[in-house]
Amino acid sequence: MSAPRIPTKEEIADKIHQQLERDERMKKWFSQYRNWEVNGFIETYAGYRHSVLSHPNSHFNNYEPDNKEFNKLARKALEHIQQKKLFNLQCEWRAGKLELPLIKIAYDFEIFGRGHVMECPFLPPVSLQEVELYCQFLNSPDADDLEVDYELSEWQEYDEIMEEYDGDFPNLPPWYEFYDEKVGTGYLMQLPDVKGEMEEHYRDAFRRHNNPNQPAYVRDPELDKPSLFDYEAKLDFAKRFEPDETLQAVISHVKFLYSFDDDFGLDSDFEYLKGISEPISLVPHADWKESLRLTVVRYRNRKIAAALPRIWRHYHKDIGDDHEAYVMRQLAKADPDLSKLDSFNLRNNLIESVLTGRELLGEPRDFDY
Repeated sequence: MSAPRIPTKEEIADKIHQQLERDERMKKWFSQYRNWEVNGFIETYAGYRHSVLSHPNSHFNNYEPDNKEFNKLARKALEHIQQKKLFNLQCEWRAGKLELPLIKIAYDFEIFGRGHVMECPFLPPVSLQEVELYCQFLNSPDADDLEVDYELSEWQEYDEIMEEYDGDFPNLPPWYEFYDEKVGTGYLMQLPDVKGEMEEHYRDAFRRHNNPNQPAYVRDPELDKPSLFDYEAKLDFAKRFEPDETLQAVISHVKFLYSFDDDFGLDSDFEYLKGISEPISLVPHADWKESLRLTVVRYRNRKIAAALPRIWRHYHKDIGDDHEAYVMRQLAKADPDLSKLDSFNLRNNLIESVLTGRELLGEPRDFDY
């Protein structure tokens, strides 16, 4: 007897779409989340189910800490240092306190932040003092919740980072907070967003011109809903709507892909510690699970801190000690068209909406505002 045919990802996605059309319970569940993410979520989730059906006996834990891992993370640490410096400049630029080469609109900071921060021509290169400060961070409890894989797109997302809650900034990366405390740059978080508000003012004029009947810009309430691409949303969907025969397998697969779940995190911590050949002591904690997690985190952070000065020396060989000359060299060879680096192809449209908005309001068609 031949094995039953495994449906394709597309067939699985179509089936979920059909279920959504007729299942009021599923419609209500999706209504909690951002409506424009529904199709992408279904496609992603269909991939999970297809993987489970195609490879029912897969084993996902394979963590082998080695020097390559720490060297790679140390190079990421250099990027984190530059991201914070770029974010500080963004705060000052938005407040109208400085002008920067190549920066025309606020979105340009996001372009540099998405994988191009090490090539940003107006950022001074990472200094030894900054490396030492990051090592202090790694060796402090402040880094206990460091998200090593913090999304590149999020480092310069000003609106999200600046979203206050009870006087705090919950979306502030832990490294940013540590840097502000040690360097004294926390005041930048209080600067007004003059340029960002002006951009929105001009875009609103542009939108009203294109659609005179359209009311003035009002923040889309969908933006205040949680994202369907959060780990918790995917796990909750599985628990509510996944067929019984694949429920546990899909949950395990989601936990593998998102190692933030407590149970999976515990398994991965065990596997990670088993791969360490040198003797290490467990970090004391009242909760033994948290003790394991902290032991892994602090071991990894300690190793990154040890690798970071060596990685910095390699990085700095080609730069030399004359930071100003380095920046001038970068500016000289930089391609001024950031649109070529914009993977989302938004920049030209955003620029045109601002310039046209200014023109419609009787102002010069430039960025001098």
